[in-house]
Amino acid sequence: MRLSAHDIKCIETAKEFILADLTRHYSIPEIAEYAGININKLKVGFKLLYSSGIYNYLQERRLERGKYLLENTDKSLKEIIPLIGYKHISSFIKAFKKEYGLPPDVWRRKQYYAVE
Repeated sequence: MRLSAHDIKCIETAKEFILADLTRHYSIPEIAEYAGININKLKVGFKLLYSSGIYNYLQERRLERGKYLLENTDKSLKEIIPLIGYKHISSFIKAFKKEYGLPPDVWRRKQYYAVE
């Protein structure tokens, strides 16, 4: 699929829209409508531009934000998960461990002791 300059601008708008509030759970039609692009072009174009589907991209950003909060705040997991769009601690722990190889509490301790 070839993307026009307008398509690319719409897809970038979609990306900024979903990143503006990591706590929201958007539907693809809602994102497409906001960005002014059809659903199929959004899904295919997003993957072409960002090498990831929309939901995977969003989950990666949520996990990155969670990791940042673990490393840079003393917030508990219970405080962090609603800030990044997770509803259940167990879901976050499972996704975090899959992405970073360690559960969040172990990651935090490892980062803490690496600084000292």
